Amino acid sequence: LSAGQSISSPDRLQELLANEVCAAAQEVADWERRMGAAVDEALRRNGTLGAVAAAQPKTLSQSAQDPRAAAPLPEQWEGLLSALDSALRDVQPGEPWLEQAKSVQERARQVGQRRPDASLYYLVYTCVDTVTSYSSRHALLTMLVIERAGEILGWNAEQCASAGSAALTMNVSMSRLQDLLAEADLAPTEQMREQINSHAERSVELLQASGISDPLWLEAVRHHHAAQAPGEVIAELPLELQLSRLLRRVDIFTAKMSRRRGRPPMSPVRAAKEACLGDDGRPDLFGQAVIKALGLYPPGSFVELNSGELGVVVSRGKRANLPLVASLVTSPGAPLGEP
Repeated sequence: LSAGQSISSPDRLQELLANEVCAAAQEVADWERRMGAAVDEALRRNGTLGAVAAAQPKTLSQSAQDPRAAAPLPEQWEGLLSALDSALRDVQPGEPWLEQAKSVQERARQVGQRRPDASLYYLVYTCVDTVTSYSSRHALLTMLVIERAGEILGWNAEQCASAGSAALTMNVSMSRLQDLLAEADLAPTEQMREQINSHAERSVELLQASGISDPLWLEAVRHHHAAQAPGEVIAELPLELQLSRLLRRVDIFTAKMSRRRGRPPMSPVRAAKEACLGDDGRPDLFGQAVIKALGLYPPGSFVELNSGELGVVVSRGKRANLPLVASLVTSPGAPLGEP
C-alpha cells in the first residue's frame, strides 16, 4: 500500500486489517527521524513534559504523497540498480542486454546531473552500508565519477559517454561472480580465479559480439586493470589508454570504499591515497580529477570532526578537503534527533 493512497473499498480495508501490520524499514526510519525532530523542537522551546509527549512528526509533503510526483531519489537509484542487474544477469550476444544497459546509463546521467551530490551521497552510503547488488552499485558509482572526472579533464561529451559505458560494462563477463564474492565470505576457487584474471578480455569479446566497435570503450575495458608504467606520462598516452588509466583509478577508489561480506570498507582518505596519490603524497593530473569529482571526503561517508562530533558528509565543498557535514552524534556520544 503506497503512502498517501486511499482505500475506497470496505472489503479491501478489512482484508488489510486482517493481516499483521508491517512497513518498509526505510519508511519506518524516516518516521522515527521526523518524530525525533519533533521531540527535539519541543524541548528547544522549553515545552512542558505533556507538550513533549504530545509532539507529532511533520507529515510528508503533499508532493511526496502525490503519486504523480517524481519518485524519491533513493527509489530512482534503486530502480536503476534493478534495471542494470536485470540487464547484466544473462549477457549473451544478440540479446537486448546492451540496449538496457545504455538506457540505464542515460537515465543515471540525467539523475546524476540533476542531483549530483545527493546521488553521490546515496550511492556511496549504500556501497559502504550494504553488499547487495555489489556489481551494479559499483558500476553506477564508477560511471558517475568517471564521467564527471572526464569533464574536469576537458574531454568532450562523446568521450565522457565512452568512459561511462566502459565503467558500466568493464566487469560484464563476471558480474554474477562479483556479486557472489561480495555477498559470501569465501576465498575464490581456482576456477573463479581464472574467471577474474581473464574477465577484462572476455568482457571485450562480449561487447564486440554484441555489436560494439567504439575503440575508446573497448580499449578502456581491455586495459582497465593495467597499472601505470614507471615514468609514464599520462597526458602523452593515446586517448584510449588515458581513459583506461582513469577508469582504473576510479575503479580502485570506489571499490576500496565499498563493503564486502568478508571485508569492511576502507576510509575515503585512505582509499584516495592508495588510488590517486603518488609516492610524493600528491595527486597527479588524473588523481586530481578523481578527487575533484568525488571529493576527498565523498558525500555519504562518515567523519569525525575536530570537535569530537560524528557526522556524515552531505555534499562536496569548494575544496576537496572541506565538505559540508551534518553532525549526527555529539562529542559525549548523544545522538542528535535532528542533524
